[in-house]
Amino acid sequence: MRPYDDEDTDDFDRTLSLRRLPESATTFSDKRTSAERRGSSHSRILFITVVVIAILYLAKPVCVPIALAILFAFLLTPIVSILERTPLRRTGAVVLSLSLIVTGLGFGGWWLYQQLNDVAKEFTDAATSGKIEQKLRFLKRSPGGTIDRLEKTLARVTEATADKQERADLKVRVIPDRQNVAGRYKTLAPEIELVAAAFLVIVLVFFLLQDREQLRDKMLRLAGRAHLTVTTQAIGETSDRISRYLLTIALLNVGFGLLIGLGLFLLKVPHAPLWGVLAGLFRFIPYVGAVLSAALPTFLSIAVFPNWYIPLAVLALFVLTDQLIGGFIEPIVVGHRVGVSPIALLVSAIFWGWLWGPVGLLLAVPISVCLTVAGEFIPALRIFSIMFGDEDPLEGYLSFYNRLLLRDRTGAIAIADRHSETDTMEEMFSDLFIPTLTFAQEELDRKRITSANDHFIKDVIRELIIRFGDRNAGVPDPERHIVAVSVAGERLSLGTLMLTQLLREEGFSIDYFTDLPDAELISFVNEVKPEAIFVSCTNPDHLEAGYGLLQLIAASFIDLMIGAGGSAFARDRAKTLSAGATYVPTSLVEAKEDFLTRRKAARRKISRSITFSGTRFRVPPSA
Repeated sequence: MRPYDDEDTDDFDRTLSLRRLPESATTFSDKRTSAERRGSSHSRILFITVVVIAILYLAKPVCVPIALAILFAFLLTPIVSILERTPLRRTGAVVLSLSLIVTGLGFGGWWLYQQLNDVAKEFTDAATSGKIEQKLRFLKRSPGGTIDRLEKTLARVTEATADKQERADLKVRVIPDRQNVAGRYKTLAPEIELVAAAFLVIVLVFFLLQDREQLRDKMLRLAGRAHLTVTTQAIGETSDRISRYLLTIALLNVGFGLLIGLGLFLLKVPHAPLWGVLAGLFRFIPYVGAVLSAALPTFLSIAVFPNWYIPLAVLALFVLTDQLIGGFIEPIVVGHRVGVSPIALLVSAIFWGWLWGPVGLLLAVPISVCLTVAGEFIPALRIFSIMFGDEDPLEGYLSFYNRLLLRDRTGAIAIADRHSETDTMEEMFSDLFIPTLTFAQEELDRKRITSANDHFIKDVIRELIIRFGDRNAGVPDPERHIVAVSVAGERLSLGTLMLTQLLREEGFSIDYFTDLPDAELISFVNEVKPEAIFVSCTNPDHLEAGYGLLQLIAASFIDLMIGAGGSAFARDRAKTLSAGATYVPTSLVEAKEDFLTRRKAARRKISRSITFSGTRFRVPPSA
């Protein structure tokens, strides 16, 4: 790839080009067959997706316990790995871990049930005492306001409900004295199914932890010898990401719950420990859990306290704590190591919540991580790594090119600024600007973009080159002087401009000229005596004028180093060199290194002579 270009021309010389078959080599039948193949593939993917979603929905009673068991296995694996090094061994470690988890969940569920019953009673007492009505009167500013309309609506609903209740009381219902076995089972079925599912989860977790190496080896055998390495890496990466994420998020949510519980206790909100526990549990739901956990304690404080200060303080406590944990601590501790974008997590939570209910919300993040990692190792599932991954799906220069193609100057500059934070100016020129210019020229040659698009891209890149050159320029040394000039009718090529900015970073002093008459240029060069002069020409229509300028400079200054840049000069290097150029670089890095190497060699061989009072002194060259 050659770095030289000019926005006023459609040429951009490059070494990488696409070799396409002639149009005659591609027949109409081939195109139709390819289109039909792509359409069939898309239809097959859509059909498989619909079938999988339907199976997951219909097989919910089977899939949910298995998914929960796998989740708990991931959570308990680090604990079991530590305990099995003790005399308990693996079986004892698994039994102890499961016993502690089941006991904790059992007592925790019973405690939550009792606490929520007490909260319901307090809401009822507050509603009958009239405290909520007093606060609604405070909010009601005008008779026709929102609160007034809300009260009327609630009144109508209450009256309709009471009327229906009265009518229902008039009906005679015959209630049988005894229920048969089927009726009793139907009444107790939800509880029985819940207990059975919990028992199956516990048993499945036990065997997943007990035989985890054998299960992994079976999966590897199913994958086959050819995919052994890829499958091993995928399993290891998935396990590591999920375990690390769940453990870290669990600790952060525990901290969130402790801060909320302590803050509510200091505010004297009833049942502060309950709200702290619920806050920690709800925060497992991505992004909306903290908001949901704030609803009940805020409403309770509105019902219990006579003023608005405590409810507002409760709401502020949740907002500030969530910002502290989620906005400051979590990015530092977790960062992007889970590898899933925030949007993907939120969409995944919505989808799995719809599919499997509350359990789906809990499993959304682990499932998203599994699909993302699978897409990184399995080509057929690559769509998940692209859609769910938190990395930029486009290469750096393609994303930059995309912003320029959309004429989003601000977005393009932001991408360049991000590159400048981690890359040197030379790396940014070579890895961002030059590939963008090359790709834009290829698209222009295929007539996929217009000349206006091409000019806009080069305008913005020219602006950025100058900006980063000014930002990174060293202290100019008058003794290290360079002149850059373009042929008549052109501006400096972008490649020459990039090269001179890199030399400014090295401390060289640069003078730029466009449309300068030949006589004035020769006079200026004779006056300042630069170490080198760079001449650029990008438009083939100006090539003869460029050759004439090279000949003029070479004839006027025999020992002056002359660099010839630009796509027009690079088309025929032999002719450009014969016209008087010292060298014609093929890349930005080569241009800089070649110039510095030639300069160092020239200054070793040549020293300046100064005559003073008839005596000649030899002065060694400066560094």
